[in-house]
Amino acid sequence: MKTAMNKQLYNFTQKLLQKNRQGGRIKKSASLKKLHDEYHFGQFDLNKEYLTFNLANILALCEEVKSSTLGIDIRNDSYPAKEDRLTTAENNRNEKGNSYAVSKDFVLINSLTELNINQNSHVISPLASLGTFIKADEINSVEHSAIVLVENLAVMANLNLMNLPTLSSLNLSQNIDLSQALWLYRGDIKKQQTTNTSYQFFRRFKAQVPLICFSDLDPKGIEIALTSDADYWLTLENTAEVAMSLSGSEQEWHKQDLSITFLLKQKDKDSVKTDNSWQHVFNQLLTYRKTLKQEHMLQHNLALTLLKLSKN
Repeated sequence: MKTAMNKQLYNFTQKLLQKNRQGGRIKKSASLKKLHDEYHFGQFDLNKEYLTFNLANILALCEEVKSSTLGIDIRNDSYPAKEDRLTTAENNRNEKGNSYAVSKDFVLINSLTELNINQNSHVISPLASLGTFIKADEINSVEHSAIVLVENLAVMANLNLMNLPTLSSLNLSQNIDLSQALWLYRGDIKKQQTTNTSYQFFRRFKAQVPLICFSDLDPKGIEIALTSDADYWLTLENTAEVAMSLSGSEQEWHKQDLSITFLLKQKDKDSVKTDNSWQHVFNQLLTYRKTLKQEHMLQHNLALTLLKLSKN
């Protein structure tokens, strides 16, 4: 059996068929060529500039797509939303067909003490670990001092190495004890570690628990903090440490033009312009033109602090 048509080609084809219900003659495009090559749809002219198709071609294509794409009519039905594998397995021999990765429903969380969720305390493993994968929609409440969104996976296994600020060192309106926080891995671009679920989980507790973003000290890290919907950014207490002596040349700064441009525009919109703000940190980075990763902060025991993120 032919594999299911992907969503992009499906949507292109649906628009084509809805505009040309009895057939038509269409100028060549990359998507049209893909449709012709993969599904033998229609006939190109001698110059291969136009594709002609008729009602018989349309009906044959509809039957082929229906048999390979979960029984749907491409002329009228929306592309099927992906389901979890157990749901797919109920009616389909291929449990992976049109299913999202198993890990999509889960978030990776950790704590320095115990996990306090759903009005219950759970002892964490005494062994070093990345934390615990938990189904996100089963967490209804978080009884921690804050939720910290973490950019890099290495942090999750080394929470004890962080040089966290004490309550007395923070001049904040809220008392936030980071030793009692829930740490949440942001995920990355890989399908098995997607960021979507962690961001949804993080934002779900807005106004219920202080939200903190812990990211790299670089333009991209500041952008992540500003766009995460966090209330605070956890970063270096002494930004000048970004220029600490390390072997090797600076590479990351020169790859972050898009984030730098974003922050330059954002600076003009943000109302907070004090020495205790992300703009001040960014200005220093523009001077040093260097970056520092979370792994450096942990390994060198660099002191951290919280900066309040203004709301535009």
